[in-house]
Amino acid sequence: MDSKRLSYILYAVIAAVLIIITVGYYQHSNQKITQPKLITQDSMTNPAQLAKDINVTPKQAADIVQAVPDTRPVITYNVTAPTVEQAAIDTTKAIKNKDPALPQAVTAKSDRTAVVANTEQQKVDVYKINLDKNHKIKAGATVINDKIYPSIGYQAGRVEALAHFDGVKVKGATVLYTIAEW
Repeated sequence: MDSKRLSYILYAVIAAVLIIITVGYYQHSNQKITQPKLITQDSMTNPAQLAKDINVTPKQAADIVQAVPDTRPVITYNVTAPTVEQAAIDTTKAIKNKDPALPQAVTAKSDRTAVVANTEQQKVDVYKINLDKNHKIKAGATVINDKIYPSIGYQAGRVEALAHFDGVKVKGATVLYTIAEW
């Protein structure tokens, strides 16, 4: 096996290890955030308080507050409890423990889960909130004139930057802008 082919295999292994480490760190650091959070009904109308309660940016909180009145529950089910507040506490614990008695929609994976005791309507609302993923790390390869260049990239929002390597030397770079999303 020639040294060129060996260096490409080494780059691929290094990129795979970096991806595994990044994903592992991300999952470990966000484990606490994705646990269901019991919040007040007032927080669901106050973006500043909601941002603090569920650990999101003020803009994301404002978007969530604006979307909540139009959001309908995925499923409705009954829980027996002496008060609505106690039902919300029980629901939060059941979600944390992944209680098999809960509907699948309530235990489905999401970025944030907010449990709200809705005292006006005597019910508990569970909101599954998925946030935009604005930062991405990418790895791959670029082929130009039958030559393979391992590539590592970073994307923030609509802008993506790639660096192309030949051995340990940077041989080029690419910057892309996303014109349309769907």
